[in-house]
Amino acid sequence: MWKAPSLPYYCDPSLLPGPLPTTTDIENAPCTLVDRSSRVVRVGDHFVAKYGPQTKRRIQEGYNMIFVHQNLTIPIPLVYALYEEKGTAYLLMQNVAGHTLEHLWPSLQPCHRRAVLSKLRKILDEIRSLPPPSPEFYGSVDYGPLPNFLFWTPEPQAKVNGPFLTEKELCLGLVEKLRQICVDNNRHTSRVEWFRTHLPASLTGHHPTFTHGDIQTKNIMVQRTRSKISGDEDFSLVILDWEDAGWYPSFFEYFLCYTTFVWEDDWPQMVETCLEPFPTETLVVMQIYHDIFL
Repeated sequence: MWKAPSLPYYCDPSLLPGPLPTTTDIENAPCTLVDRSSRVVRVGDHFVAKYGPQTKRRIQEGYNMIFVHQNLTIPIPLVYALYEEKGTAYLLMQNVAGHTLEHLWPSLQPCHRRAVLSKLRKILDEIRSLPPPSPEFYGSVDYGPLPNFLFWTPEPQAKVNGPFLTEKELCLGLVEKLRQICVDNNRHTSRVEWFRTHLPASLTGHHPTFTHGDIQTKNIMVQRTRSKISGDEDFSLVILDWEDAGWYPSFFEYFLCYTTFVWEDDWPQMVETCLEPFPTETLVVMQIYHDIFL
């Protein structure tokens, strides 16, 4: 079984492209992205740092990336350091050159889109091939709760967060989260009881499948290259943003993609060429998803 590294974590020094930035270097670097839980900064030419007060999420993302690097061959940024200091977690990783697929997609010719999707299909196939630590385990790489926000609670609650030993337990975890939201917001719980009865019966037979958890065009870096054989334009992909990775039911990667579709181009249709669609399961889970985030 895989063992998460102890903190602070530092990679083999021979892998470093230069001296590691200090915490001061990181905090003084210009910010490229701010979200609810972190800041992302580029430090010099070689490093990107992600840091913020939500220490569990940053540390989990670091663990996920280290795990993937050790167990798969897919291209992801290398983690150079992972540590916590004064209540803030710091994830220091490789700066990846190129552009996001979000930026490039509108300008790509159909043949180039197909080439990119073919590469993405191989990456997703490898991700999804990674077996869970036990046949019916739904949880994180370090055998803890599922990191996706659907299973988050302010305080730890195993019946909502997981890990889960059956798909039914996972479904009931979603139902329990909805029940608590209804109670906290003075909403009637009759719909909760409907989900409690019907959700586990509607979602069965989906084995634990390793899942990235946020396959969006903004999380796919693309590097334009040339084929060594034909000389034609080619593409290399690097997958970013691993904080939600873990073992989920086999339909979950497609469902999570669906929640991010904006329906302004052909990306929703093209995803189905590299990821098996689960339309029925997605429509079912979208019902409770909307109720949770109503």
